[in-house]
Amino acid sequence: MFHVFGNTGNELLRERIYVQTDKKVYLSGEPIRLKMLTLDAEHLPLILSKIAYAELVDDSIGRVQTIVTLSKGVGEGMMQLPIDLPSGVYRLIAYTRFMRNEGAEVFFETAIGVINPFQQDYYPQLVNTGAGITPINAMKNQSGSIALQTDKSVYAIREQGELSITGLPENLHTLSVAIAGKDLIDLRSDEETVTVNGQLFDFAGGSTENGAVTGKYIPEFEGHILTGKLVDNQTGQSVSDRSVKTGLTFAGKGIHFFPGQITETGEIRFLTAGMAATENISTVVYDADDKYRVDIVSPFVSRFSPKTMPVLSIDSSCYNQLLARSVAMQASRYFLEAPPDKRVIDGSIFKIKPANSYLLDEYTRFPTMREVFTEFVSNARFERQNGKWVLSVAVTTDLKSFFGTKTLVLLDGIHVYNHEIILNIDPALIERINIYTKRCNFGGELFDGMIELISYPEHIHETDFGKAVQIIPYAGLQAFEPLAVPDYADEKNRNSWLPDTRHTLLWEHDVQTKGQSAIHIPFDTSDLKGEYQVTVEGLTTGGVLIHTTAVFSVEGF
Repeated sequence: MFHVFGNTGNELLRERIYVQTDKKVYLSGEPIRLKMLTLDAEHLPLILSKIAYAELVDDSIGRVQTIVTLSKGVGEGMMQLPIDLPSGVYRLIAYTRFMRNEGAEVFFETAIGVINPFQQDYYPQLVNTGAGITPINAMKNQSGSIALQTDKSVYAIREQGELSITGLPENLHTLSVAIAGKDLIDLRSDEETVTVNGQLFDFAGGSTENGAVTGKYIPEFEGHILTGKLVDNQTGQSVSDRSVKTGLTFAGKGIHFFPGQITETGEIRFLTAGMAATENISTVVYDADDKYRVDIVSPFVSRFSPKTMPVLSIDSSCYNQLLARSVAMQASRYFLEAPPDKRVIDGSIFKIKPANSYLLDEYTRFPTMREVFTEFVSNARFERQNGKWVLSVAVTTDLKSFFGTKTLVLLDGIHVYNHEIILNIDPALIERINIYTKRCNFGGELFDGMIELISYPEHIHETDFGKAVQIIPYAGLQAFEPLAVPDYADEKNRNSWLPDTRHTLLWEHDVQTKGQSAIHIPFDTSDLKGEYQVTVEGLTTGGVLIHTTAVFSVEGF
C-alpha cells in the first residue's frame, strides 16, 4: 500500500485529466487529435504523471486505445480510427494510472460521434436532435477578456489567413488552438459552457486512507510502467514466487534493461524510462532454469460499466457535405498524409562508451562464436561455471581488474540469460560486439560488465532464446503523426495538382506565448468548402481556464 500527499504532507493529492480534441464528429479512418492536461484537486496544473491513457469506448468496451506522453502536465496524441469502425456515438475516456486507484468515476469522459461512410446504412434519414452525453470532469468554460478574431470572415480555398488572440494573461500554463470543419452533430452538453465559481471539475470521491490516495497503481512520474505476471511454463498458470529475478528490455539496438519489482500480490512492475513507440519488448526470468516466463498485462482498463449511448442522428441536408468529406478523407489517405513517425527507442539509457568495440567484418571471419571470443575479442571469454559455459568480462575498478561472475549479455537488445545460446549463433549474422568493462547498475540490479551483440542485420527471429524469454509485440508510447499543412504563401504549392483535403486546418496543442498578451497565428485553408470553427483553450498557472471560439467560411473563389 502506498500513500501520496501534497506539498505539506497532509492534504490529499488527487490527479485529474482534461482532454481537448480537434473536433467532435469524425469519419471512420480519420485521426482524433488529442491534447491532454493534468490538474490537481485545487484546479491547478499538476506535474505528476508522465503517461496518460485514452480509450474510445462503445457502451462498455474500449475499441481504440492510445498512450500519450505528458511533459509538464501537457501531452499531445492521436487516436487513429479504424476504417471499419461502425457509425455511432462513442465514449472518449481518459485517465492516468494513478487515477485508477479512485475508480472510473473520476475519469474524464465525453461523447465522440463517428460516421462510417462505407456502411450501407451510414446515412440515417433522421433530423438531428442534438442529443449527447454529459461530459464527466468537463472543464467549465470562461473566455473572460480573451478576444479571438480572424482577419476575414470568408476565405477562398488554398488561402492564407491569420488568427488574432488578444487579452492573454502573462501566467499561461498552456494554450491550444484548433481549426476544423464545423461538426454536423452537436454532441456537446450545456454543462461544458457553464462557469461555477471558476470550478474546473466536479470531483468524485475515491478510495482513501488517512487522507491519502491509496492503492496498487503508483503514479508514472518517471516513465511508462509495464505490468506483468509470472507464469509457470509447465502448467500455464499464474504463480507468485518472489524469489525469482526478472527483467525487461527493448528489442532492437541500444541498451535498455529494467529489473522487475515483484509486489506482495505477485504482480511484476517494470519502471521504464526513455520509451517511445516500439514493435517488440522482451521479458526474461533468469536463474530459474526455464521454469517461468513473464506475460505482459495490458495497461488499459479496456472494459467499463455499460452506458446506453444516444442514437446517432444526422439531418438529411448534410448528405452532400458528408459525401464531399468522405471523398476528401480517402484522397487525403492516398495523397497527402505524412508517413508514420517511425520513432524507436530514444537512444540507449546506458551512456557509457564500450571499452572495446569489434566490427566483425574488419576481422577474419571464424566459423564459431567460441573462436570469435577466443581469437580477437579481448576483455571477455567463455568459461565454465557450475557445469555451464558462461561469458565473463574482465571488470576494471579503481583497485583491481578481475573476471566477473555475473555478466549482462544482450543480443539485439534482448537479454540472453543462457550464454550457451551465443555459442550456437552463426558469427556471419553478427555485425558488432561491444564490451563494457565497468560494473553496471540497472535499477539496483548489479552486473559485472556487459556484452552487447548487434546482428547484421537484426536476426532476432532466428534465435531460440529459451522458454524464459518472451518477445512480445507491444504498442508502446504513441508514434505521433504531425498534421501535414501546405504553405500557400508559395505559389507553387497553391497551383499544385495534389488535392488538399484537410478537414482539420490547424492543430497547435501547446502554443508558446512567452508572456505576450496578443499573438497572431497563420493558417492555410484547404480545398474543402464550408464552415470552420476555431477553438482556443488554455489554462493559467493559477487554475483559470481560457476558452473561446470563432467561425469562418471557405468558399470556392
